[in-house]
Amino acid sequence: MSDTPSWGLVLIRIVVGFVLLVAGFTNLRNGVGEDLVLRAGTAYAASPDVVRTFGENVVMKHPWFFTQAIVFGELLCGLCLFLGLLTRPAGFLAAFLFLNGFFVVPDEMRTQCVVIGVCCFACGISRAGRRSGADVFLDDRLPRWLTWSRSEGRADASE
Repeated sequence: MSDTPSWGLVLIRIVVGFVLLVAGFTNLRNGVGEDLVLRAGTAYAASPDVVRTFGENVVMKHPWFFTQAIVFGELLCGLCLFLGLLTRPAGFLAAFLFLNGFFVVPDEMRTQCVVIGVCCFACGISRAGRRSGADVFLDDRLPRWLTWSRSEGRADASE
């Protein structure tokens, strides 16, 4: 059995990365402001307690910071997924972004949040950057927990 993902998952990684890149670049180019976060303020009231508390006491008190975090998160995660670079942390970070977004986006966008978030999570738990991406060059250079590097697997196989 191969230790790399199928080409289908690689295609999903590339497409989701491209979608995130385009969304982040569009937000950056259009000069998205604090209203991106402030619009979510009313949605926090209907969210679970943990999300509502964090949203009302942290996010809403620092809308500029969280707006920038969203835009640059889209850009950075999108670029990493598109290139297959640090796919594991980028996939998990993007999935976390969309998990949080699920609670505050309008109802008609929730399905999109779930689909993209699950695709990002799938890229994070697989080796989607290892089959065809920049993670190939990081194999054995960074810790296994960061890249799913085969270095520890090779050591186990030789013993």
